Amino acid sequence: MNLEDKQLLWEKVPLSERLMAGLVDIVIAVLISLFPKIGWMFGVIYLLAKDSLSFLNGQSFGKKIFNLRTIALPHYASLSGWPEKSIIRGLVQIIPVLNIIDLYQLITQKVRIADKWAETRVIRNQDWEAKGSSM
Repeated sequence: MNLEDKQLLWEKVPLSERLMAGLVDIVIAVLISLFPKIGWMFGVIYLLAKDSLSFLNGQSFGKKIFNLRTIALPHYASLSGWPEKSIIRGLVQIIPVLNIIDLYQLITQKVRIADKWAETRVIRNQDWEAKGSSM
């Protein structure tokens, strides 16, 4: 598989699916944060670490539902081995000004600022699994 084929993998993911997966994750974070006293902290932790949770095989709940996965570039590996990349992606999502710019970038260029900064891409899970997770 050449580099052009690899780049096409993340262009196949519809914007609507990415937005819906993100919405599912935000709802989960809000529900977690409803727990008394320290729930808000666990909600923030979920938003920061959601793509690197090893018990979900490096997928957030939203991505698992929509059969998507975030991979680390240039290794094409699951983020379960790269938690710092998940944190960078999450920070962009929870900082309001960056979040608006990030959404604009996603809509216009199909790649989030967070993906550029963390060197990650969102692809269909079966594309990653079909290559033996080593692309």
